[in-house]
Parts: sequence; C-alpha cells; structure tokens
Amino acid sequence: MCTKPGTNKSNLTSSYQTIIKHVCDNRKRVVMGEKGPCAISTNVSKPEKHGSGKSAVVDYLLTTSFDGGSESLVRRSFDDFEWIQRRLVKERMGIIVPILSNKKPAKIKDQFFEPFINLRQENMDRFLQRVIHHPELVDAPCLLAFFTANPTDWIGAKENSANDKDALLKENTTNENGEDDFGNGLDTIHIDAHAAMHTPDPKEKKNVMRRWFSEKRTQWALKNENLALEETPAETKKFADVKTYASHLEVCVRILSEDYKEILSSNAVLAEKTGTMGASFAQLWGEHELSSTNSSNIYQNLGKVWANVSERIKNHVSFGERYFQNPIDDLVMDVLALQDALACRKEAVYAYTKLSKQGQNINKQLDKIRMAGNMVSQQDKYYKLETELRHCDNKIAESRNHSDLVTTRLERDIERFRVEWHERMRHVLEVFHKQQVEYLQSQVNEFSSVLPALSSLDSTRSDLTEKLPEPEQLGINMSIGSSGTKVSVGLVGASDSSPPPAAEIPVKLDGDASPNLQAISLNSSFSSDDGFDAAPAMGGESTVSDETDTSSQPIVKSV
Repeated sequence: MCTKPGTNKSNLTSSYQTIIKHVCDNRKRVVMGEKGPCAISTNVSKPEKHGSGKSAVVDYLLTTSFDGGSESLVRRSFDDFEWIQRRLVKERMGIIVPILSNKKPAKIKDQFFEPFINLRQENMDRFLQRVIHHPELVDAPCLLAFFTANPTDWIGAKENSANDKDALLKENTTNENGEDDFGNGLDTIHIDAHAAMHTPDPKEKKNVMRRWFSEKRTQWALKNENLALEETPAETKKFADVKTYASHLEVCVRILSEDYKEILSSNAVLAEKTGTMGASFAQLWGEHELSSTNSSNIYQNLGKVWANVSERIKNHVSFGERYFQNPIDDLVMDVLALQDALACRKEAVYAYTKLSKQGQNINKQLDKIRMAGNMVSQQDKYYKLETELRHCDNKIAESRNHSDLVTTRLERDIERFRVEWHERMRHVLEVFHKQQVEYLQSQVNEFSSVLPALSSLDSTRSDLTEKLPEPEQLGINMSIGSSGTKVSVGLVGASDSSPPPAAEIPVKLDGDASPNLQAISLNSSFSSDDGFDAAPAMGGESTVSDETDTSSQPIVKSV
C-alpha cells in the first residue's frame, strides 16, 4: 500500500487529511507487470541541447526518489512530459489530472534560448510535483516507466502504448464488487474502448472556444438522437453545480492572472524609470555649480536611494513572477483540468446512454415480432436479434461499469480538489502578501532616510564665504558748451595713482552758436556688472546748469 508522499500535513485542513487517508487505505495498486515503488520526490534540472537545426531537441535530467529508498536518474524531453500527461488522462479517467503548461516562444528559434528553457524546466517541475502528490495518480502504471526506463525501453513503451487497450481497460473498469481492483475477473471484462474511453486530446482544447464546441458536440448528439443521459436527477444537479463552480473559478482566476501581468509590466517600466532618476540625481551631484556646495551630499544620497529602489522593484517583479504569477497560472490549469474531467465523465455517460438506447431498440423489434405471432416465418431474424441483444447487453453492462467508475472517481476527486485548490490559493496569497509588506516597508525606510537631510538643506556656496570686492564702476563726464562737447571716461572712486582720463575732445556744434548760449553739463556712470546706468531712465536726478567755467563737475551720479 502506498501512502501519499511528501505531504506537509500542517498545511492541509483536517478534511483534506481525511480524504487522503481514506483514498490511500482503500486503494489497491494496479500495475502492468511487477509492482513498482511510488515516487516521493522529483527534480527537473540540467537541460541539454542535442542536435542542430530542425532536429535539435532539449532534454532534462529527471531525478526521482522512491518510497523504498531507491533513486533513478533519466533524461526526458518536453514531448515526453506531454505524453505522460495524456497517458495519465487515459489511465485515470475521471481523475483531475494536472495540465502541463505548453507556452510557445514568440519565435521558433527562441525555444533554445536559456530564459525559455528555464521557464519550461520550472513548468515541468511544478507539473510533476502536483502529479506525485495526487493520491490517485502517484501509483499510475505509466509513471514507473517514465521515472526509470532507459532511452531504448522508454521509446518502446511509448510505441507499444498505442495498441495497449487491455491495460487501459484494466485501469478504467471495476469488478463486480465495485472496487478499483480486478483480480481474476479481468478476462470477462470487454468494453468498447473507442466509445467508452474516448478522451479529447488536451491539444485540441487550447482555448475557451474549442472547449465550448467540445461540450456542444455531445449536446447536439443527444438532441439529434433524442437521448437523455442515463443519470439520476441528483447526479445531474450535482455535476451541473460543479460545472458552474468551475466556470466561476476560471473567470475569477483568469482576471487575477491577466491583471497581475499588467501590474508586472508596469512595475518593470517603473524600475527602469526610477533607475534613470537615480542617475539624474547622481549627475546633479557631479555638476560644477553644485559640487562645491553644502548640499552636494544630499544629491549623492538621492542618487543611491533611487538606484536602490530601482533594484528592489526589479527583484519584486522577479519574485512576483515566480511566487504569484506562475502559481496562479497553475491554479488556472487545474480548473481547466477539472472541466476536462467533467467532460470526460459526460463522454462516458453518453457512451452508456447510447448503448442503452440501442438495446431498447432491439427489444422493441423483438416485442414486435412476438406480438405479430409469426415467430416461425421470422425465426432467423428473431434469432439474429436475440444474439445481437445479448452482445449489446454485455456491452451495456461494461459501459455502465465504466461510467460508474468514472463518476465515482470524479466525485471523490472533486472533494479533494475543492480543499486542495483553495489551500494552495491561500498559501500563494499568504507568501505574496508577506513579501508585499516587506517590499513596501523597505521602500518607506529607503525614502525616509533622506527626509532629515532634505528638510535642513543649505544651498549656500561653501567657497563663497568671504566677502567679495564691489564691482568696478565706470564714470562718464560729458559737458556741452559754446566751444563744443567735452567727454571724459574713468573709474569711479579710483585712487589718485590711476592713470589720467582721456583727453577732452571738443566737438563742434552744427551751425553758429551764440556766445551767450547756455551750456549743459550731463554726468552719468555705469557699473561693469550692472550695465549702463542712465539717471533719467532709472529714476535718478538730473540737473541742468549754466556753464560758468571751463571745468565741470558731475551733477548726477548713479552706482
């Protein structure tokens, strides 16, 4: 008897523990050939590329530990993982088999780039973890070959499985006692594998539209043949409610997934912009005009703070992808797996319903012959119909057996799904929100560290503490008299040792001026820093006086 390996029971509710114990205690191993051990841990690592061009393939090292203490090392490709997922669906019809994420790269050549290879490695590892911790999948016969077979045996096992209907019959049919084992009664069980075990390939259900058409095909077939599924009203209501429950889960979790992808994209842009701002602050610290001020250190600190914030946002994005986005995508896949299991069960019930309808039609024909009273003339036809009815009754019994098993498995697994799915969601949210609090708190601490320095910021130039000399002023002395205009230029307040002003240059006025004409003396000055300072224009005082002698003194002075 196998027990559920690697389960941390402290993280599971008591109801989930009860379900696991019940399943493990009442489960009997069904394997092809010798019974093998159950896997308790797996690890996917060390990807390697083989070949080139279109024949190139990447395989991964699969390390598996078993409950007997043994360990195996094999290499498997992504196609092998897809095959084992499809095989599990066929061997364990009615069980909610995890779906392997099949994300494709944007370009074909990108499938050999390291980021995409690592992404697939993580997806495959998470897929196997869910498989080996599923109480109804851990002992599936196909897993032992997947974990232990050498390359040659593994290729042969996959090729032989295409025609291995007997093994599928054993895995999906119950004995007379209704238990999930077979014993010596296996030889009497023969069902229509194509009709009763038809399972749509997951590749055919890549989106909601295809899933919708898959369900509609069954509905249209029932309507055209005027059939009603052979199930009790309680079963009809129960599985209709589960279908609604799964649809609501899918909508809600898809919204979570898509919205968080947008948040991650925005945070990636935010990380880039904060890094640019940090570089700008660092550049301000290095500018010449600020490098010698008392505030230079604050710009340097701001540059470091914003650079740290940028790096922390990048780490937060990586954490969100690994511990929130990927687990949420897995939860979406599990909801899709539940919907696939519901469709699988409906296909099984439909196959049983169709066979029952055929049996009813044969019985009607036999009754018609009996009622006609001409048994002798239609003896051959009657015998043929009786033989056909016996054969149909056997198929009906086997199909009902298969349908009941699939229904029982699904009912049992739905209870496990409800508890485990919400427990996983709770764990994902707990881990993510704890990290979110730490992330936001670190951002608060980072920005708070610069507030004291900013509040006491002093932008005074540290190299300008000494008093600087007054700017030099240039004075212009201009006098207008009967003999002409005289102009002199010199520094205002210059010492006596200053060179003498330029010689006065007389300027003749146009025309003859009267000797008694009054002369006007205008004196102004401007600073080398402030520019020309004309007194009347600047609101200063101006004076007009008579020329009394050859020398003139400034009458207006502006500094």
